[in-house]
Amino acid sequence: MSHSTDSPAAYQASARVSAWVMIVIGAGSVLSSLDLFVVNLAFPAIRDSFTGATNQALSWVISAYSIAFAAFLVPAGRIADIYGRKRIFKAGLAVFSVASLACAFAPDVLSLIFARGLKGVGAALMIPTSLGLLLAAYPKDRHKQMVGIWAATGSVAAALGPILGGALVNIDWRLIFLINLPVALPALWLSKHLTETEVVKSRLPDILGSLMLIAGLALLVAGISWASDWGFTSLRLWVVLGGAFAFLGLFVRRCLTQPAPALDLRVFRVPTFTLATLGMAFFYMGFAIMLLGGSLFLTQVWHWPEMKAGAAFAFGPGSAVVASVIAGRTHVSPKRLTVTAGLLFLISGVWWYGVLGDAPHYFQAYWPGMILTGIAAGIGQTGFIAGGASALPASQYATGTGIINTSRQIGAAIGVGVFVAVSGSAKAAAQFQTAWLLMAAFGLIASLSALLLRAKR
Repeated sequence: MSHSTDSPAAYQASARVSAWVMIVIGAGSVLSSLDLFVVNLAFPAIRDSFTGATNQALSWVISAYSIAFAAFLVPAGRIADIYGRKRIFKAGLAVFSVASLACAFAPDVLSLIFARGLKGVGAALMIPTSLGLLLAAYPKDRHKQMVGIWAATGSVAAALGPILGGALVNIDWRLIFLINLPVALPALWLSKHLTETEVVKSRLPDILGSLMLIAGLALLVAGISWASDWGFTSLRLWVVLGGAFAFLGLFVRRCLTQPAPALDLRVFRVPTFTLATLGMAFFYMGFAIMLLGGSLFLTQVWHWPEMKAGAAFAFGPGSAVVASVIAGRTHVSPKRLTVTAGLLFLISGVWWYGVLGDAPHYFQAYWPGMILTGIAAGIGQTGFIAGGASALPASQYATGTGIINTSRQIGAAIGVGVFVAVSGSAKAAAQFQTAWLLMAAFGLIASLSALLLRAKR
Protein backbone atom coordinates (compact mmCIF):
# COMPACT_ATOMS: atom_id res chain seq x y z
CA MET A 1 0.00 0.00 0.00
CA SER A 2 2.80 2.37 0.86
CA HIS A 3 4.28 1.67 -2.58
CA SER A 4 1.16 2.92 -4.35
CA THR A 5 1.14 6.06 -2.16
CA ASP A 6 4.83 6.86 -2.64
CA SER A 7 5.04 5.89 -6.28
CA PRO A 8 3.31 8.97 -7.81
CA ALA A 9 5.48 11.35 -5.78
CA ALA A 10 8.61 9.44 -6.68
CA TYR A 11 7.57 9.40 -10.33
CA GLN A 12 6.96 13.16 -10.33
CA ALA A 13 10.34 13.81 -8.71
CA SER A 14 12.03 11.60 -11.28
CA ALA A 15 10.19 13.39 -14.12
CA ARG A 16 11.31 16.78 -12.79
CA VAL A 17 14.94 15.63 -12.65
CA SER A 18 14.70 14.21 -16.17
CA ALA A 19 13.27 17.52 -17.43
CA TRP A 20 16.17 19.45 -15.89
CA VAL A 21 18.60 17.01 -17.50
CA MET A 22 16.94 17.60 -20.90
CA ILE A 23 17.33 21.37 -20.44
CA VAL A 24 21.00 21.13 -19.46
CA ILE A 25 21.96 18.78 -22.28
CA GLY A 26 19.86 20.77 -24.75
CA ALA A 27 21.76 23.90 -23.71
CA GLY A 28 25.03 22.26 -24.74
CA SER A 29 23.58 21.38 -28.14
CA VAL A 30 22.20 24.91 -28.58
CA LEU A 31 25.54 26.51 -27.73
CA SER A 32 27.53 24.49 -30.25
CA SER A 33 24.99 25.07 -33.04
CA LEU A 34 24.58 28.80 -32.39
CA ASP A 35 28.33 29.30 -32.40
CA LEU A 36 28.64 27.78 -35.85
CA PHE A 37 26.36 30.29 -37.57
CA VAL A 38 26.65 33.59 -35.71
CA VAL A 39 30.43 33.95 -36.15
CA ASN A 40 30.30 33.73 -39.96
CA LEU A 41 27.85 36.65 -40.13
CA ALA A 42 30.05 38.70 -37.80
CA PHE A 43 33.17 38.16 -39.93
CA PRO A 44 33.25 41.63 -41.62
CA ALA A 45 32.36 43.47 -38.40
CA ILE A 46 35.11 41.70 -36.44
CA ARG A 47 37.65 42.37 -39.20
CA ASP A 48 36.78 46.06 -39.45
CA SER A 49 37.08 46.56 -35.68
CA PHE A 50 40.74 45.48 -35.66
CA THR A 51 43.07 47.78 -37.60
CA GLY A 52 44.97 46.01 -40.35
CA ALA A 53 43.18 42.67 -39.94
CA THR A 54 42.92 40.65 -43.17
CA ASN A 55 40.53 37.92 -44.25
CA GLN A 56 43.38 35.41 -43.83
CA ALA A 57 43.96 36.45 -40.21
CA LEU A 58 40.26 36.60 -39.38
CA SER A 59 39.63 33.16 -40.89
CA TRP A 60 41.43 31.81 -37.83
CA VAL A 61 38.56 32.99 -35.66
CA ILE A 62 36.60 30.18 -37.36
CA SER A 63 39.42 27.68 -37.98
CA ALA A 64 40.88 27.75 -34.45
CA TYR A 65 37.57 26.49 -33.09
CA SER A 66 37.31 23.67 -35.65
CA ILE A 67 40.92 22.54 -35.22
CA ALA A 68 40.79 22.43 -31.41
CA PHE A 69 37.42 20.66 -31.55
CA ALA A 70 38.80 18.09 -34.00
CA ALA A 71 41.94 17.38 -31.98
CA PHE A 72 40.18 16.85 -28.64
CA LEU A 73 36.85 15.31 -29.71
CA VAL A 74 37.86 11.64 -29.46
CA PRO A 75 40.27 12.01 -26.49
CA ALA A 76 37.55 13.91 -24.57
CA GLY A 77 35.20 10.94 -24.89
CA ARG A 78 37.83 8.61 -23.48
CA ILE A 79 38.68 11.03 -20.66
CA ALA A 80 34.96 11.12 -19.79
CA ASP A 81 34.93 7.32 -19.53
CA ILE A 82 37.80 7.52 -17.02
CA TYR A 83 36.66 10.49 -14.87
CA GLY A 84 32.89 10.43 -15.44
CA ARG A 85 30.76 12.07 -18.12
CA LYS A 86 29.04 14.48 -15.72
CA ARG A 87 32.36 15.84 -14.48
CA ILE A 88 33.76 16.29 -18.00
CA PHE A 89 30.51 17.79 -19.33
CA LYS A 90 30.54 20.39 -16.53
CA ALA A 91 34.19 21.12 -17.25
CA GLY A 92 33.29 21.65 -20.92
CA LEU A 93 30.47 24.06 -20.02
CA ALA A 94 32.82 25.99 -17.72
CA VAL A 95 35.59 26.21 -20.34
CA PHE A 96 33.07 27.26 -23.01
CA SER A 97 31.71 30.00 -20.72
CA VAL A 98 35.15 31.38 -19.82
CA ALA A 99 36.21 31.28 -23.47
CA SER A 100 33.03 33.10 -24.56
CA LEU A 101 33.81 35.87 -22.07
CA ALA A 102 37.39 36.04 -23.34
CA CYS A 103 36.13 36.31 -26.95
CA ALA A 104 33.76 39.15 -26.05
CA PHE A 105 36.52 41.22 -24.44
CA ALA A 106 39.41 40.23 -26.72
CA PRO A 107 41.64 43.31 -27.22
CA ASP A 108 43.22 42.07 -30.45
CA VAL A 109 42.91 39.41 -33.16
CA LEU A 110 45.46 37.05 -31.58
CA SER A 111 43.59 37.04 -28.26
CA LEU A 112 40.32 36.37 -30.06
CA ILE A 113 41.82 33.46 -32.01
CA PHE A 114 43.26 31.91 -28.82
CA ALA A 115 39.90 32.28 -27.03
CA ARG A 116 38.11 30.65 -29.96
CA GLY A 117 40.51 27.72 -29.78
CA LEU A 118 39.72 27.39 -26.08
CA LYS A 119 36.03 27.39 -26.98
CA GLY A 120 36.69 24.48 -29.32
CA VAL A 121 38.24 22.54 -26.41
CA GLY A 122 35.14 23.29 -24.30
CA ALA A 123 32.82 22.07 -27.07
CA ALA A 124 34.91 18.90 -27.48
CA LEU A 125 34.44 18.18 -23.76
CA MET A 126 30.67 18.82 -23.92
CA ILE A 127 29.46 17.17 -27.11
CA PRO A 128 30.71 13.55 -26.74
CA THR A 129 29.42 13.35 -23.17
CA SER A 130 26.03 14.99 -23.61
CA LEU A 131 24.06 12.21 -25.30
CA GLY A 132 25.32 9.55 -22.88
CA LEU A 133 24.21 11.67 -19.91
CA LEU A 134 20.81 12.28 -21.48
CA LEU A 135 20.13 8.60 -22.12
CA ALA A 136 21.20 7.72 -18.58
CA ALA A 137 18.36 9.90 -17.24
CA TYR A 138 15.58 8.14 -19.19
CA PRO A 139 14.34 4.54 -19.46
CA LYS A 140 15.36 2.58 -22.54
CA ASP A 141 11.94 2.73 -24.15
CA ARG A 142 12.31 6.53 -24.40
CA HIS A 143 15.86 6.61 -25.77
CA LYS A 144 14.84 7.00 -29.41
CA GLN A 145 12.56 9.90 -28.49
CA MET A 146 15.33 11.58 -26.50
CA VAL A 147 17.85 11.24 -29.33
CA GLY A 148 15.31 12.93 -31.62
CA ILE A 149 14.78 15.81 -29.18
CA TRP A 150 18.54 16.16 -28.62
CA ALA A 151 19.12 16.44 -32.37
CA ALA A 152 16.17 18.78 -32.85
CA THR A 153 17.44 21.31 -30.28
CA GLY A 154 20.65 21.74 -32.24
CA SER A 155 18.77 21.99 -35.53
CA VAL A 156 16.37 24.65 -34.25
CA ALA A 157 19.30 26.63 -32.81
CA ALA A 158 21.03 26.39 -36.18
CA ALA A 159 17.93 27.73 -37.93
CA LEU A 160 17.58 30.65 -35.50
CA GLY A 161 21.34 31.30 -35.29
CA PRO A 162 21.67 33.50 -38.42
CA ILE A 163 18.68 35.66 -37.41
CA LEU A 164 19.90 36.09 -33.83
CA GLY A 165 23.48 36.60 -34.98
CA GLY A 166 22.46 39.24 -37.51
CA ALA A 167 20.47 41.15 -34.89
CA LEU A 168 23.33 41.09 -32.36
CA VAL A 169 26.06 42.00 -34.86
CA ASN A 170 23.91 44.97 -35.88
CA ILE A 171 24.38 46.25 -32.32
CA ASP A 172 27.91 45.03 -31.48
CA TRP A 173 29.70 41.87 -32.65
CA ARG A 174 30.94 41.17 -29.12
CA LEU A 175 27.37 40.36 -28.10
CA ILE A 176 27.44 37.17 -30.20
CA PHE A 177 29.84 35.74 -27.62
CA LEU A 178 28.16 37.22 -24.53
CA ILE A 179 24.83 35.67 -25.59
CA ASN A 180 26.32 32.28 -24.71
CA LEU A 181 26.49 33.12 -21.02
CA PRO A 182 22.72 33.35 -20.29
CA VAL A 183 22.51 29.80 -21.69
CA ALA A 184 25.74 28.30 -20.33
CA LEU A 185 25.73 29.60 -16.74
CA PRO A 186 22.20 28.41 -15.79
CA ALA A 187 23.01 25.08 -17.46
CA LEU A 188 26.16 24.80 -15.37
CA TRP A 189 24.17 25.40 -12.19
CA LEU A 190 21.42 22.96 -13.21
CA SER A 191 23.99 20.27 -14.06
CA LYS A 192 23.78 19.14 -10.42
CA HIS A 193 20.72 17.16 -11.56
CA LEU A 194 22.81 15.05 -13.93
CA THR A 195 23.59 11.48 -12.93
CA GLU A 196 27.27 10.58 -12.96
CA THR A 197 28.11 7.64 -15.20
CA GLU A 198 30.11 4.63 -14.17
CA VAL A 199 33.85 5.19 -14.62
CA VAL A 200 36.27 2.71 -16.14
CA LYS A 201 39.92 2.05 -15.42
CA SER A 202 41.91 2.90 -18.49
CA ARG A 203 44.98 4.78 -19.69
CA LEU A 204 44.67 8.48 -20.37
CA PRO A 205 44.70 9.26 -24.11
CA ASP A 206 47.87 10.72 -25.60
CA ILE A 207 47.43 14.50 -25.18
CA LEU A 208 50.82 15.18 -26.81
CA GLY A 209 49.49 13.48 -29.93
CA SER A 210 46.45 15.81 -29.89
CA LEU A 211 48.76 18.82 -29.66
CA MET A 212 50.76 17.52 -32.64
CA LEU A 213 47.51 17.22 -34.60
CA ILE A 214 46.65 20.85 -33.72
CA ALA A 215 50.11 22.04 -34.83
CA GLY A 216 49.96 20.07 -38.09
CA LEU A 217 46.45 21.20 -39.00
CA ALA A 218 47.18 24.82 -38.05
CA LEU A 219 50.24 24.92 -40.31
CA LEU A 220 48.36 23.17 -43.13
CA VAL A 221 45.45 25.62 -43.00
CA ALA A 222 47.89 28.55 -42.75
CA GLY A 223 49.73 27.34 -45.84
CA ILE A 224 46.48 26.97 -47.79
CA SER A 225 45.15 30.37 -46.62
CA TRP A 226 48.26 32.38 -47.54
CA ALA A 227 49.32 30.37 -50.63
CA SER A 228 47.92 32.92 -53.08
CA ASP A 229 49.54 35.85 -51.21
CA TRP A 230 52.94 34.23 -50.74
CA GLY A 231 53.08 32.58 -54.17
CA PHE A 232 53.65 28.92 -54.91
CA THR A 233 57.41 29.44 -55.33
CA SER A 234 57.75 31.13 -51.93
CA LEU A 235 60.18 29.48 -49.50
CA ARG A 236 57.94 30.54 -46.62
CA LEU A 237 55.00 28.57 -48.06
CA TRP A 238 56.99 25.37 -48.40
CA VAL A 239 58.52 25.74 -44.93
CA VAL A 240 55.01 26.06 -43.46
CA LEU A 241 53.66 23.12 -45.47
CA GLY A 242 56.76 21.07 -44.63
CA GLY A 243 56.18 21.77 -40.95
CA ALA A 244 52.54 20.74 -41.35
CA PHE A 245 53.39 17.36 -42.87
CA ALA A 246 56.16 16.83 -40.31
CA PHE A 247 53.78 17.35 -37.37
CA LEU A 248 51.05 15.27 -39.01
CA GLY A 249 53.60 12.51 -39.66
CA LEU A 250 54.68 12.57 -36.01
CA PHE A 251 51.03 12.48 -34.97
CA VAL A 252 50.40 9.35 -37.09
CA ARG A 253 53.55 7.72 -35.69
CA ARG A 254 52.45 8.37 -32.11
CA CYS A 255 48.98 7.03 -32.86
CA LEU A 256 50.52 3.80 -34.13
CA THR A 257 53.02 3.37 -31.26
CA GLN A 258 51.29 4.72 -28.12
CA PRO A 259 49.28 2.31 -25.92
CA ALA A 260 46.46 4.89 -25.63
CA PRO A 261 46.68 6.99 -28.83
CA ALA A 262 44.76 10.23 -29.42
CA LEU A 263 43.04 8.48 -32.35
CA ASP A 264 42.95 4.71 -32.91
CA LEU A 265 44.06 4.62 -36.55
CA ARG A 266 43.65 0.85 -36.83
CA VAL A 267 40.08 1.44 -38.02
CA PHE A 268 41.51 2.78 -41.29
CA ARG A 269 42.44 -0.79 -42.22
CA VAL A 270 38.77 -1.08 -43.28
CA PRO A 271 38.49 0.53 -46.76
CA THR A 272 34.79 1.39 -46.38
CA PHE A 273 35.47 3.29 -43.18
CA THR A 274 38.37 5.17 -44.80
CA LEU A 275 36.10 6.21 -47.68
CA ALA A 276 33.41 7.41 -45.26
CA THR A 277 35.94 9.49 -43.32
CA LEU A 278 37.32 11.09 -46.48
CA GLY A 279 33.81 11.65 -47.83
CA MET A 280 32.76 13.42 -44.65
CA ALA A 281 35.86 15.64 -44.78
CA PHE A 282 35.23 16.68 -48.40
CA PHE A 283 31.53 17.25 -47.75
CA TYR A 284 32.40 19.69 -44.95
CA MET A 285 35.04 21.44 -47.06
CA GLY A 286 32.18 22.36 -49.38
CA PHE A 287 29.91 23.13 -46.43
CA ALA A 288 32.48 25.54 -44.92
CA ILE A 289 32.83 27.37 -48.25
CA MET A 290 29.05 27.71 -48.45
CA LEU A 291 28.76 28.86 -44.83
CA LEU A 292 31.44 31.57 -44.92
CA GLY A 293 31.11 32.45 -48.60
CA GLY A 294 27.33 32.62 -48.51
CA SER A 295 27.39 34.96 -45.49
CA LEU A 296 30.11 37.22 -46.91
CA PHE A 297 28.39 37.47 -50.29
CA LEU A 298 25.33 39.06 -48.72
CA THR A 299 27.26 41.50 -46.52
CA GLN A 300 30.31 42.26 -48.70
CA VAL A 301 29.01 42.09 -52.28
CA TRP A 302 25.37 43.10 -51.87
CA HIS A 303 26.13 45.24 -48.79
CA TRP A 304 23.09 44.03 -46.90
CA PRO A 305 22.95 44.91 -43.19
CA GLU A 306 23.71 41.99 -40.89
CA MET A 307 20.13 41.61 -39.66
CA LYS A 308 18.75 41.37 -43.19
CA ALA A 309 21.57 39.03 -44.23
CA GLY A 310 20.92 36.80 -41.21
CA ALA A 311 17.22 36.50 -42.05
CA ALA A 312 18.05 35.74 -45.70
CA PHE A 313 20.66 33.14 -44.77
CA ALA A 314 18.33 31.42 -42.29
CA PHE A 315 16.45 29.70 -45.13
CA GLY A 316 19.41 27.31 -45.44
CA PRO A 317 19.49 26.05 -41.84
CA GLY A 318 15.68 26.12 -41.81
CA SER A 319 15.48 23.80 -44.82
CA ALA A 320 18.12 21.59 -43.17
CA VAL A 321 15.80 21.10 -40.17
CA VAL A 322 12.87 20.13 -42.40
CA ALA A 323 15.03 17.83 -44.55
CA SER A 324 16.53 16.02 -41.56
CA VAL A 325 13.07 15.38 -40.07
CA ILE A 326 11.70 14.04 -43.37
CA ALA A 327 14.81 11.94 -43.99
CA GLY A 328 14.46 10.40 -40.55
CA ARG A 329 10.95 9.23 -41.40
CA THR A 330 11.75 7.73 -44.82
CA HIS A 331 13.11 4.30 -45.71
CA VAL A 332 15.76 5.64 -48.09
CA SER A 333 19.18 4.20 -47.26
CA PRO A 334 21.81 6.52 -45.72
CA LYS A 335 24.04 5.77 -48.72
CA ARG A 336 21.50 7.20 -51.17
CA LEU A 337 20.84 10.19 -48.93
CA THR A 338 24.56 10.99 -48.81
CA VAL A 339 25.05 10.60 -52.56
CA THR A 340 22.10 12.96 -53.05
CA ALA A 341 23.54 15.47 -50.56
CA GLY A 342 26.84 15.65 -52.43
CA LEU A 343 25.07 16.10 -55.77
CA LEU A 344 22.98 18.93 -54.29
CA PHE A 345 26.20 20.69 -53.32
CA LEU A 346 27.46 20.14 -56.85
CA ILE A 347 24.29 21.65 -58.34
CA SER A 348 24.30 24.57 -55.88
CA GLY A 349 27.93 25.45 -56.57
CA VAL A 350 27.40 25.40 -60.33
CA TRP A 351 24.16 27.41 -59.93
CA TRP A 352 25.82 30.14 -57.88
CA TYR A 353 28.77 30.19 -60.31
CA GLY A 354 26.41 30.75 -63.22
CA VAL A 355 23.85 33.22 -61.84
CA LEU A 356 25.16 35.08 -58.77
CA GLY A 357 26.32 38.56 -59.68
CA ASP A 358 26.95 41.98 -58.14
CA ALA A 359 23.30 42.99 -58.61
CA PRO A 360 21.14 41.69 -55.73
CA HIS A 361 18.66 39.14 -57.09
CA TYR A 362 17.90 37.12 -53.99
CA PHE A 363 15.02 34.80 -54.92
CA GLN A 364 16.09 34.32 -58.54
CA ALA A 365 19.80 33.68 -57.87
CA TYR A 366 20.81 33.23 -54.24
CA TRP A 367 17.79 31.52 -52.63
CA PRO A 368 17.73 28.32 -54.75
CA GLY A 369 21.35 27.54 -53.85
CA MET A 370 20.66 28.25 -50.19
CA ILE A 371 17.71 25.86 -50.12
CA LEU A 372 19.59 23.07 -51.93
CA THR A 373 22.65 23.31 -49.64
CA GLY A 374 20.33 23.37 -46.63
CA ILE A 375 18.64 20.15 -47.74
CA ALA A 376 22.07 18.63 -48.40
CA ALA A 377 23.29 19.55 -44.93
CA GLY A 378 20.14 18.07 -43.38
CA ILE A 379 20.57 14.66 -44.98
CA GLY A 380 24.29 14.48 -45.70
CA GLN A 381 26.31 13.40 -42.72
CA THR A 382 24.01 10.54 -41.66
CA GLY A 383 25.11 8.33 -44.53
CA PHE A 384 28.81 8.76 -43.90
CA ILE A 385 28.47 7.98 -40.20
CA ALA A 386 26.12 5.04 -40.72
CA GLY A 387 27.97 3.68 -43.75
CA GLY A 388 31.41 4.02 -42.16
CA ALA A 389 30.56 2.73 -38.70
CA SER A 390 28.57 -0.24 -40.04
CA ALA A 391 31.74 -1.54 -41.70
CA LEU A 392 33.48 -1.84 -38.31
CA PRO A 393 33.11 -4.44 -35.55
CA ALA A 394 30.55 -3.41 -32.93
CA SER A 395 33.33 -2.83 -30.38
CA GLN A 396 34.74 -0.06 -32.61
CA TYR A 397 31.50 1.82 -33.36
CA ALA A 398 32.20 4.60 -30.84
CA THR A 399 35.80 5.02 -32.02
CA GLY A 400 34.75 5.07 -35.67
CA THR A 401 31.93 7.57 -35.15
CA GLY A 402 34.28 9.85 -33.20
CA ILE A 403 36.90 9.77 -35.96
CA ILE A 404 34.34 10.49 -38.70
CA ASN A 405 33.09 13.48 -36.69
CA THR A 406 36.71 14.59 -36.25
CA SER A 407 37.13 14.50 -40.03
CA ARG A 408 34.10 16.80 -40.28
CA GLN A 409 35.85 19.47 -38.21
CA ILE A 410 39.12 19.02 -40.12
CA GLY A 411 37.25 19.38 -43.41
CA ALA A 412 35.56 22.57 -42.17
CA ALA A 413 38.90 24.12 -41.16
CA ILE A 414 40.47 23.28 -44.53
CA GLY A 415 37.38 24.57 -46.36
CA VAL A 416 37.69 27.96 -44.64
CA GLY A 417 41.39 28.10 -45.60
CA VAL A 418 40.56 27.24 -49.22
CA PHE A 419 37.87 29.93 -49.38
CA VAL A 420 40.09 32.78 -48.14
CA ALA A 421 42.89 31.61 -50.44
CA VAL A 422 40.79 31.89 -53.61
CA SER A 423 38.47 34.79 -52.76
CA GLY A 424 40.95 37.57 -51.91
CA SER A 425 39.16 40.53 -50.33
CA ALA A 426 35.79 38.90 -51.25
CA LYS A 427 34.10 42.19 -52.14
CA ALA A 428 32.99 41.47 -55.72
CA ALA A 429 30.97 38.60 -57.18
CA ALA A 430 33.81 37.60 -59.52
CA GLN A 431 36.06 36.90 -56.52
CA PHE A 432 33.65 34.17 -55.36
CA GLN A 433 33.54 32.28 -58.67
CA THR A 434 36.41 29.89 -57.95
CA ALA A 435 35.03 29.21 -54.46
CA TRP A 436 31.63 28.18 -55.88
CA LEU A 437 33.31 25.79 -58.32
CA LEU A 438 35.37 24.27 -55.50
CA MET A 439 32.19 23.88 -53.43
CA ALA A 440 30.70 21.96 -56.36
CA ALA A 441 33.86 19.85 -56.76
CA PHE A 442 33.93 18.91 -53.07
CA GLY A 443 30.26 17.90 -53.30
CA LEU A 444 31.04 15.69 -56.30
CA ILE A 445 33.95 14.00 -54.47
CA ALA A 446 31.70 13.39 -51.46
CA SER A 447 29.08 11.76 -53.73
CA LEU A 448 31.64 9.56 -55.45
CA SER A 449 33.01 8.33 -52.13
CA ALA A 450 29.47 7.68 -50.87
CA LEU A 451 28.76 5.48 -53.90
CA LEU A 452 31.32 3.00 -52.57
CA LEU A 453 29.81 2.77 -49.08
CA ARG A 454 27.75 -0.16 -47.93
CA ALA A 455 24.05 0.45 -48.46
CA LYS A 456 23.03 -0.36 -44.88
CA ARG A 457 20.09 1.52 -43.40
